[in-house]
Parts: sequence; C-alpha cells; structure tokens
Amino acid sequence: MVGLFGAFGERRRGLEALPDTTWSDDERTATFSDERVAVTNSFHPVTADEQPVRTTDGDALIWIQGDVYGFERGGSYSPRPTVLDAPTYCANLYDAYGIEFVDGLNGQFAGVVYDREAGKVHLLTDRLGSYPLFHATASGTLLCSTDVQSLPSYPGLEPSFDPDYLAEYLAFKRSFGVTTPLSGVEKLPPATVTTLDLDSMTTDARSYWRPEYTPVDAPFRFFVDRFTDLFRRVLDEWTRDDLDYGLLLSGGSDSRLVMAAMSEPVVGFHMNDWPNREARTAKRVAEVAGNEFVFLRRDRDYRPRALERNAPLSNFDGWFTQAYPTGFADEITDSVDVLLSGLYSDTLFKGHSLSSPRVSIGPLGTVTLPIEDRVESVDEFVDRLAVGTPPYLDGVDLDRVLRENITDEGEYVDHHGVRYRSLRELVVCGDYYPLSNDTELIYTNALRQLRPYRTPFLDNRLVDLHLSMPVRYRLRRNVVHRAIERLSPRLAAVPHAGSGVPIDRSFPAEYVGKHLNALRRKFLGAEELPEPWFTHGPWSNDAELVRNHGFVADALAESRATVERLPFLDWDGVKRCYGDHLDGADNTVELYTLLTLLKMPVTERLRDRDADSEESEATGRRPPQSPPTAAAGSRGDAR
Repeated sequence: MVGLFGAFGERRRGLEALPDTTWSDDERTATFSDERVAVTNSFHPVTADEQPVRTTDGDALIWIQGDVYGFERGGSYSPRPTVLDAPTYCANLYDAYGIEFVDGLNGQFAGVVYDREAGKVHLLTDRLGSYPLFHATASGTLLCSTDVQSLPSYPGLEPSFDPDYLAEYLAFKRSFGVTTPLSGVEKLPPATVTTLDLDSMTTDARSYWRPEYTPVDAPFRFFVDRFTDLFRRVLDEWTRDDLDYGLLLSGGSDSRLVMAAMSEPVVGFHMNDWPNREARTAKRVAEVAGNEFVFLRRDRDYRPRALERNAPLSNFDGWFTQAYPTGFADEITDSVDVLLSGLYSDTLFKGHSLSSPRVSIGPLGTVTLPIEDRVESVDEFVDRLAVGTPPYLDGVDLDRVLRENITDEGEYVDHHGVRYRSLRELVVCGDYYPLSNDTELIYTNALRQLRPYRTPFLDNRLVDLHLSMPVRYRLRRNVVHRAIERLSPRLAAVPHAGSGVPIDRSFPAEYVGKHLNALRRKFLGAEELPEPWFTHGPWSNDAELVRNHGFVADALAESRATVERLPFLDWDGVKRCYGDHLDGADNTVELYTLLTLLKMPVTERLRDRDADSEESEATGRRPPQSPPTAAAGSRGDAR
C-alpha cells in the first residue's frame, strides 16, 4: 500500500517487525534502519526517485509521502522545479532553512525528517492533514503510520476499541479531529511539526498554520479573476509533457473546470452503473474538449467484490463502497501516469459545508434557500451534528460524547483535539480542516494507491482565496461556473447533468432552472430506470441496492461470529437494523459502516486476539506475553 510506517526509539525489533506496505507491483518500496530509527515506505516512482534523501552534509534523512508543489517565504512563492522530486526538494529546503521550511510548503503530504546529529525525528503534516499520520507507543518505541490498519501488527502494540469514538465512526462514517476508535492510537494534528528527542523520548509539537476566515469586501468579479488565474496557474505548474494524465470526470462542473484548464491532453474516466444522464454528459464534455473518454461500468456485483478489496484501505474515514476506483485498477493504471479530480470544490467554493434553510412546497418537494442559517453557539453546532446511536451498538450516549469533545475554550474552539480560532472557523472550515474529518477520504486513499493523485482545489493558494471569499458569493454566485465560461465557452455551454442548465447561465437562471427541471423530471419526463438502485447521477441509490441485493445479508451472516465476539456489538440489534431498512427506513450509513468495520484487518486482529485470550483462560494456559503498551496521547489519558 502506498504509505509510510516508522518506528522510533528503543529498537528491540528489526525491520522484519515493520508491516509490508505494498499494494501493487507499480509501487517502489524502500526501507531504512539504524539503532534508533526504522522506516519503510511505498511510493509511486513518478513522485520520487528514492527515499530517504540525505541532506548535503548527510546528517539528515528525509521521507515525503505524497507530493510537494512549491514553497512560500516572505510573501514570495516558487513552484518546485520539475527536475527535483519532492524529497530532494525538501532536503534542499532543510539545508537552507532548517525544520522551519515546513511552514512554507505547499502540497499534500506527510513526512519524516531524521536529524542524526541532533538526535531528533520530526514528523510532518501538511496544512490540512490530507495524509493522516497515526501514532502510538509500544515498549518505549514511538510508532507512526499513514495506515491505521498497519499499527496493531507491530509487536507489543495491543490496542482495543474505544466505545465512544467507535460509536462516532459508526454513526458519522468518520472519526473526528485527532481521535480514532482505537485506544492509544491518535492522529497528529494538521499543520504540525512534532519533534521527538531520541535521547529523552519526549515530544514537542508546533502548529504552523490554522485557517482564519477573513472575508474581503470586494466585488464578485475580483474573486472570479483571481480564482481563474490561480486555477490555471496551478495546473500549468503541475503538468509535464512527458506524463499522461487522467481525470475522474463527472457531468457536473468541478472536474469540468479541471479539463477546461488543462494544457495537456487528459483521459476522462467516468464510473457509473449504466449510461445515464450523468454518464452521457461526462462523455459530451470530454468530446467537446477533444479528450478521450473511458466509461467504467459497475456491474451488479461490483459492491460485494468491493467489500473485501476496500475495507483494508479505510482509516475510519468512510465506507467500503466509496473506494470506487479500485475495481478498475487495470483500466486506469494502463492508461495514465497521474490522476486528477475536482474534489473539494463544493466544500471550498460553494455552499456544501454551510447550513441553509429548506422550505417545503407541498407535494412538489423542498427547496433549499441560497442563504446561510448561521450557527451561533457550540451547543447549537452539536445539536445540528447529533444523530442517534446505531441500534446494534450498546451503552454509548452520542450526545454526551460530542459535547465532551466539542468545547468552547474561550480563546479557541476545540473539536476532538483540533483547535479553531473561533466558532466561525469551525463552521466554515471544519469539513476540510483536518481532512480526516471528511467522510470520503477513503476515496482519496484509493486513488493514491493507483497513481499519484492530485486535486487542485487543495493548493494552498486556492485555500487562502476561499478563506477570503464572502459566504454570500458561495451561496448566491458560482465562481467555478464563471471560470469555466472564461477558460472554455464551449464547455460552459454544455448543460450540467444534475440541473440541466448550461454552465454559462447566471446564478438566478441556474437556480430557477434547476428547480423547474427537477419538477419536470419528477412529474412529466421521468425516464424508467433499468434497476431500482440506478439513478441519473454519478452514484447508486445504495438504500435501494441493499433492499434489492442480498450481499449485505450474506456479509452480515458471514460476520456473525465477529459481531458476537465484540462486546460492544449486539447481533439482535444488527438484525433489527437490517430488517428496519428492508421495511423502508434508511439505515445505509449504519449498515455500510458496520460492514466496513467488520472487514477491516484491525477488527479481525482484535477479534482473534480476544478469542485466543478467552481460550487460554478456559484451558488455564497463558497466552504469549507482549511488552506493555504505553498510551499514545493525552486525550486518551484524560478521559
């Protein structure tokens, strides 16, 4: 698997204790060890020639998982030269500026800097924590990994499930902040350099960036100009004429903007169950742009196969179906060197993360008004977030868990160990800071396994622009549509698959047209669907799929023994959850997230460990003894 695993401190184990991180034959794997540090990582050759990279004097070694696009210092930004890979580039910056070089990095990465002369290890996370770096301690050794599933395989680390944080994952299909459902295992905060002194085995963490929402009172045209210029510049800096690019292409506008801004040819990959309206629009977009289009069709049994394949990719950040691309690995990797998407456009430049009032118009449905329904207190934030506990989970009050972990501390707001400058930053930025709060990060992780993957919307410069844009422009204008109109009028003339309205229409025309088209499709021109779970959008109706396909029932039956061995799960509650769904309730989140949990390697490991302990107690034999486990973080100690 593309990722990084490190063990730092007292080394009682050799490299053989480090897990195998390889996911495909296309990856390059590198290992390093001395008496106090061992690191193994797998990466795509496109992103690095070798790892670690040594600094000029040879005293420091640097690993970078992911990519670094450029560096900013003193208000001046320079892109990474294409002749330097990311680890070498960072080694040069470390030579010049010391560990403070991290403050100016632009990219999506996690990293390790081992300064041998100083006897220190620096663990690095990018601004948004887009590569989660999980950490724990075992027998005096600090462990870190970009893959939470790999940590419990290290000898001496024996975590258990934390019922509170597990309940949050099962209810929200994500773990918040620095927390995980594993006791003693946490994530390093975003935008942080965590320094380990190898002599004293003490750590010190320094935060180098936090989002600050400071809207600029400027006309909308100012943001369109700035956004369009930046977006094209980002892609021009990224692309090389010696690489082939692929784009996850929808019938909407975000990926269309990427295609409009690309100066190099790009293959448009579209995944769907059938050639519906979304697929037909995506194909038209590719054809208008003069690019190749590849339709990746999900067959009836695509999801049952995905359960075994994708659950190991989860970092408690989504469910198995959301790692869509892995089922088409050969089709994608045989065609392109780098993958792109338009992910996070809705979060940063539209109203996706903002709450807006919905108005019922009787039998015609509901309409979302393009205004913000502001959150005025942390209590109100929790009230809007809270949901019920899944029926198969015993003994956890989710409302209590949320209120204990989301607090107003006066000078800042704390959300599960991540600090925000104010409630306003939490509301505006909480869906992407940290990115581990995202419910679909497993999708990103899946793409990273196939090829080096980038989404231009997470470039630091575009995130900074988002933080200066007034909310009214996100709700009642569309900067993405205006950028497409400027970059490619022909693409802007193609109607949006969801709304049926061309991109080049004004926001009022788009808003009214979208709702009128929705009514027309609902009552006048509804096209018959080949299967009950088919839709005209990019994703299936999973609620209907569960009702019409027996794979969920089969998977639950196969996992019954696991459910009954885990003390916090109730088999009768599982059956009730599934039965209620068949009777019309929508328990898709609860069922899919449970299945993902049950098929995770870490769950199987903990299940088997507990079963071995029970057998040993029953026979009077003692299980093999492991060194004691130390706690990984202060939050677990305080609770």
